[in-house]
Amino acid sequence: MSGRRRTFPLVESLAGPGFPGRLRSHMPELRLYPTPRRLSLSGGTCAVPAAPTVHGCPPSLVATLATLGLADGGADAWIHCRIDPAVTEAEGHVVEVQPEGIRVAARTEAGLRWGLVTVGQLLAAGTGSIPCLRIEDHPCFAHRGVMLDISRDRVPTMATLRDLVRRLHLLKLNRIQLYVEHTVAYPGHEAVWRNADPITLEELAELGAFAAAYGITLDANQNCLGHWERWLRVPAYADLGEISKGTAVRPGWYTDPSTLYPGNPRAFRLVCDLLEQQAAVCPGSYVNIGCDEPWELGQGRSKERCDREGSPKVFSEWVAKVAGHVKSLGKRPQFWCDPHPREDDSLPKDLIALVWGYEAKEDFATRTRAHRRQGRPVWVAPGTGCWNSTTGRSDTHQGNLAGARDQGLAEGAEGYLCTVWGDNGHLQPWPVTLFALAQAAQASWGHGTFDAAAAGLRMLGSSDLGLWLDEVGRSDVVIRSGNGGAFHGPGQMVYNQTAFFTDMSRNVQDPNGPGDLAHWQEVAKTLDDLARRQPRVDDLIDRECAHGLALARWSTRRAILRRGQITPEQRQSLAEAMIDLVA
Repeated sequence: MSGRRRTFPLVESLAGPGFPGRLRSHMPELRLYPTPRRLSLSGGTCAVPAAPTVHGCPPSLVATLATLGLADGGADAWIHCRIDPAVTEAEGHVVEVQPEGIRVAARTEAGLRWGLVTVGQLLAAGTGSIPCLRIEDHPCFAHRGVMLDISRDRVPTMATLRDLVRRLHLLKLNRIQLYVEHTVAYPGHEAVWRNADPITLEELAELGAFAAAYGITLDANQNCLGHWERWLRVPAYADLGEISKGTAVRPGWYTDPSTLYPGNPRAFRLVCDLLEQQAAVCPGSYVNIGCDEPWELGQGRSKERCDREGSPKVFSEWVAKVAGHVKSLGKRPQFWCDPHPREDDSLPKDLIALVWGYEAKEDFATRTRAHRRQGRPVWVAPGTGCWNSTTGRSDTHQGNLAGARDQGLAEGAEGYLCTVWGDNGHLQPWPVTLFALAQAAQASWGHGTFDAAAAGLRMLGSSDLGLWLDEVGRSDVVIRSGNGGAFHGPGQMVYNQTAFFTDMSRNVQDPNGPGDLAHWQEVAKTLDDLARRQPRVDDLIDRECAHGLALARWSTRRAILRRGQITPEQRQSLAEAMIDLVA
């Protein structure tokens, strides 16, 4: 902890025009995150008592008070809360720091919660006093959520999920989903999930209740068309698939059976059963039915109908049926709107389109605009960009998160759902994911700029770690950014992954791939420098960050060696090093 900085550069976005120069010295300690919409200093300071107390806080905020270390007090409490109809926005709040104490006003209990979180950040500097000021704030998106993939190998423990909820709450996020293909222990389907270490329905119910205490709603999530490979490989479910054996759905793209056959009534009954079970224990009013990437649709059992009527009609009919069942359960359905939409104009108007995309210059506007013109609600769904990596891609995820915010707000999106995918085994270290989620919180609040130091401080307890993780996520950018994102080889792209991950997947005796020898040697120097400068926070976070960096350094060493005449001894050395990393 000794390397953690206690002072930071001024965040000019907090200051604004006419910021009093004589008070600037108070601002570096604040690092409020997400950045408030309006902040003005009124002069002077307020002394912080040893044990701050709160008056007027509703019982629903008990968990927030406990997390912030605040005790409920009487009329002479240092912090006073009140519901004030004059605050116009539903989650809007006003925080006033005066010489004698703090006043928090909000239109709703949710607004009071986020106001108190801001107070907690003011107190976290631990200097004994804070500047007198006034903050007026509210989010741009009513729904600010996170979706965590629990189906591509990593299923989090309940302790991890509870810790995640507490962290998200301190960044003013208010919804969570767990992406499910086969990792919920649905009764009657043990053959599918038996070896997947699934979350039980009882645990989902427990998580929903726990999250509610922190102002976060758990919504159900079950993919209902594509990504069914773990089901379709089990003999009892194999006949539910569009195809019965693996196929190349397009040149160079082979897939095992992964898409349900929409014409099979038993497939629909199975989907309805799963949705009923999960929706019954998840308290949220939304159900994400997925339906993305049905790669084989129209290439197997539905080919004749798709050839005759068009695959968009077949797709939309299935989505509408599933959505109708969700509505019969009293919930609102959501579906993934693919970048190359398969739907036609017959989808229900009240179906919420989740417009997703993960690169820095993603087009969220076109699909958002198309669905809004149909009168359909839209949430934008950018991502952390950390999958297919052990380092993350800071430049990519920041561009992606900001682009979704800006385009979504411009086109009338109602929600913002940041996704954490686990493609190819969920290799990314947890701190890399948490850092990106902190920046998603800033984007989904709707205004202000990214601040890596503040993101690290508020999510992981260290501003230095935030700055370091931001650098780690850019360590291969010299390769990824070459030729506008292309490899330095002929006509290939580093897409949806780091250069480390891309290069590692190539045969060790193939000298081609992203970047040339000079670029990889430059990356190696960058990684060596980052390893020397890694901040120390706590043992687990330190080891997770070091391990992710070690995997990137291993990949870099391999990339350098295979661009020369790699020897058997060098290959043996690489293998032994990987055995240690796996262990």
